[in-house]
Amino acid sequence: MKRIALIISFIAFFSLGCIAQGNTVRYGLKLGPSLDWASAGSTATKNDGMRVGFNVGLIYDHYFSDHIALSSGVNINFLRMKYTFTDRRYVEDFLEQTIVSVSRRLNATNIEIPLKAKVSFDVFDSFKAYVEAGGGLGFNIKDMGKDGYKYYWVSYESPNYDDCTSQYRLVQLSMVFGVGAEYEINKNLGAFLQVTFNHAFSNAFVRSLERQTGSILRNNFIGIEAGIMF
Repeated sequence: MKRIALIISFIAFFSLGCIAQGNTVRYGLKLGPSLDWASAGSTATKNDGMRVGFNVGLIYDHYFSDHIALSSGVNINFLRMKYTFTDRRYVEDFLEQTIVSVSRRLNATNIEIPLKAKVSFDVFDSFKAYVEAGGGLGFNIKDMGKDGYKYYWVSYESPNYDDCTSQYRLVQLSMVFGVGAEYEINKNLGAFLQVTFNHAFSNAFVRSLERQTGSILRNNFIGIEAGIMF
């Protein structure tokens, strides 16, 4: 509940700021699949391949000129990753917690507030291209993991996805880059297609897990998103 309250308060504050900006704004909606993977920030963590996730978001662009804008909004990222990390577990036949190498398939959901500089270029007729770069402030909502590990003669494989939200930090910072093209359908409506790269700066694991095991994880994804602008 504390996580939800903090996120709602932040979004409400952000929305009030948007309303006060004036009329030189555009709004949009975007959605599309993503390729997700984990960056190993330490030897205790290893990426085990890419998985397919999904992103949806609202866009707010405040234009200072015809081609330069400050772009923000709200993104909901449904991340899917697979990686190995070091953790402390109670292992059958062993009396104390033991450090084991855990293989996890993770289904994570976060809400992100991006803040980017956006520069557009007229290509021809009703087409324009654009690039954008900046940062993102992410709020971790839910993490469901399916774990497996082997320690000497003991093997364990979780039959279901279990809630592991407590192992991940509430707030995460990332850098965001994008490139895309927009087609102007009419004066008040445009359709676009873009590619977004998102790389986390901060460790996704909580500090206690990092201190105990040395596990450092950074989330990454490349999104292919389509949408409309008003």
